[in-house]
Amino acid sequence: MFQEVTKSRRLQRLYQWAPGNSGYEFAYRKPTASYCSPAAHPPSKSSKTGIRSECDELLLGASNPAHKAFMVAFADMILYKYRFDQLPVSENIVRLIGIVVKRCKVVSKQITTVSADQVHECSDAEASNEIDTWDEIEEDDGGRAELIRPESLTVTTIKEATPAAEGIIQIGAVRVMQPTIVEPEGLAPEPVLSRKRSKVQEVKRKKSAIEVVKKSCTLRCGHCNEAIEMFDEETVSLCLIALETFLHREPSMAAPILFKILYTVTRLIDTPMYPWHSTEMFVPANSRSVAKQMLRVSLHHLSTSAICLQLFDTKIPRPEAFWSVIALSLADFPELSPVYFIQILMEDLDESWPGSVRLIMKNLAYYIVEISLDMYGNAWQNLATHMETFFKKYHTAISADTATAPTRAEIENVIIVMTHVLKVQVLTTNAKSPVSLVEAFSKWLSESLHGAEVSLESLLGVCTACNRALIRERDKQCVTRAVVTELMQSIKFKSKLHEANYVTIANMILQDAGEDIEVPLLDDQFNTAASEAIRPFLFEVLDFIADLHVIAKLKKETNSDALGGDLKVKLAEAIAVEMSRSNARDCRTVIRFIPWLMSPPSVTQAAPGAFADSVTNVRVLSWLLLGALHANHSCLPVPIECSQHMADYIHFVLAGFADQSKQSVVHMSALFHAFHLCQLWTVYCERAATYSSTTAFAHLIDFWARVTPAILQLLSHSKVLADMVNLHFLNTIQALQQVNSALLCQLYSMWAPILTAYHSQIPNQLRMKLDSCQNQPSLEAPLVTEWLKKVRYKISQVELQTSAASPYYTV
Repeated sequence: MFQEVTKSRRLQRLYQWAPGNSGYEFAYRKPTASYCSPAAHPPSKSSKTGIRSECDELLLGASNPAHKAFMVAFADMILYKYRFDQLPVSENIVRLIGIVVKRCKVVSKQITTVSADQVHECSDAEASNEIDTWDEIEEDDGGRAELIRPESLTVTTIKEATPAAEGIIQIGAVRVMQPTIVEPEGLAPEPVLSRKRSKVQEVKRKKSAIEVVKKSCTLRCGHCNEAIEMFDEETVSLCLIALETFLHREPSMAAPILFKILYTVTRLIDTPMYPWHSTEMFVPANSRSVAKQMLRVSLHHLSTSAICLQLFDTKIPRPEAFWSVIALSLADFPELSPVYFIQILMEDLDESWPGSVRLIMKNLAYYIVEISLDMYGNAWQNLATHMETFFKKYHTAISADTATAPTRAEIENVIIVMTHVLKVQVLTTNAKSPVSLVEAFSKWLSESLHGAEVSLESLLGVCTACNRALIRERDKQCVTRAVVTELMQSIKFKSKLHEANYVTIANMILQDAGEDIEVPLLDDQFNTAASEAIRPFLFEVLDFIADLHVIAKLKKETNSDALGGDLKVKLAEAIAVEMSRSNARDCRTVIRFIPWLMSPPSVTQAAPGAFADSVTNVRVLSWLLLGALHANHSCLPVPIECSQHMADYIHFVLAGFADQSKQSVVHMSALFHAFHLCQLWTVYCERAATYSSTTAFAHLIDFWARVTPAILQLLSHSKVLADMVNLHFLNTIQALQQVNSALLCQLYSMWAPILTAYHSQIPNQLRMKLDSCQNQPSLEAPLVTEWLKKVRYKISQVELQTSAASPYYTV
């Protein structure tokens, strides 16, 4: 009776396993008394004998030798469940489940399609039609000394192929073989003397042991002992049903190997065998459909046992493929949708916050990108509320004094999760949930920028997603405003950012303004509105550029000499772009941002602090021109018509340098800044004459006509001062020669006498530098960007040295 029922119901029970069936008694109902009750099998003999008897009947009834070996183990487990329902649990059941998992692993490694004729089948010559049952063997008192009653599994070591080593039982003229788990000799404990081997020998031994394990851990047929490498659909489906029954009925016993089971099943699903495997089509009696149903039912059954938290907090090999299969399996399962699966994770985190969520966010980032954005509308709205609570708790966790700052990978994964959530169209219809969620995320992001680097592309992605997802204008810039505000707080030294984040946020502002940045981007379709978010802080940025000591302060915080200059030039470029937005060729933007340019001080009626203020203004103009030259060709923050005012400022500094240079260290650097402003203004006007202005070159000639007399007047004071002026002037000629300036060709004949104004002939040290300029003409088109980098570095280093030499006090 047991044989007939088993044979007729195998496929029937498999077909009953269809999507949407949330019951857990679909695979096996409690056996009736006709074939599985104590009445059908009187307990006159031992219980183990009864089990083996049923196994032999099942072995005879199976149509395939692979099915026979499987059904022996399968019947053992079911009979064990309903006859031995009390603890302790036998180790045989655990070993049986190990065999089933091993079979699924073998199947998951197959890539080619397995047809019916490829499955292992024993030959008729090796098969035997008569097999003695255990009852008949026990009743025979013929004294078979070699007969040993086998257990359900046998652990052996790798030896020569003998009947005892392969788990063969001799029963008269018939050999009955049982599935074995082979334990290689290479893993056995070593003697004490062998531990004294060298490291090279130890590595070789480990490699050989791994190879032995790979070769030895194979499944063999229980009839002919041939290695089984392929299984048909029915066998694999029955293995999956057995695993699900085991997970459902004995979850505590399955806990140690739970992840191993789930990972093996996902590998089976991820391996395509038929063309329809790339779709969500459900095919009855197909092993892949059965595996998907097993995953969804198992996860649903264990969802109340914190399976989501444990699964996301596990280091998973090939996580991309694993989470893709999980999302695919839950896609059409109403009881546990893919989005609700994340909601359960958030609920578990709310109840029990772990010490670190780094691994959780990594797995969540892999999983959430596999979920469709156009489905599960209500589930997404519910998830937004739970994620708001999560980010509030996350922000509190990283804000503690003893908390560990999140790493770069952790921040990147959280940004991926948030970006994907903000792309859900359903959330835009709800005016409250997305805004509160974005605000909670913005606070967490602002705090995370202090401890770890964030990539520019991640910031652009999440700010763009927020700008497109929300409806109201003041809500669109929520994330962008938080990031820009954090930069403003850091340049005021009220907070401290990670070293790389200063330039990253500045690049985000320039990218939104349409400027070219040095960071390559795969996609340029970003709209962060960062250039609008920084507009209220432009005057604070100007104060940062004008401050002489900020580069020294940044160096103390970050131990970087170049960060202060890089940040200043990028913020100056942002101001230059904003100043050049006005199409009118007037000085209204100049009056708004730098009104002092329109009223330069007079040499005859100078105020007591006018010289120091003029040096500061010259430095600010140098940084603004540096920013404008780094920007696109159309960026002209200072109109060319202001050339006269620019010359007046330089004339005032050069005229007062002889008397004011000895009063302070700041005044000593005035000559350096004045000549560098002349270089930058020359390059600035020549670029304007090339691309936009027709009068720029004429204004440039007038500029040098005003500055040259002041240089000649400064040469007449003393020999030391004349040497300083000659050195700076020669550096100016060399710089203009590097950028292939057209002005140098016209004015060089007028400038040459300046070098000999005080001396009868040019000094030797200056003659060598002048000869190098004259004898090395530029044969290639000059790279203005390389020259700008050198000027930027020189100005920042002079400011750094000046700040270190002059005392200053923090108010």
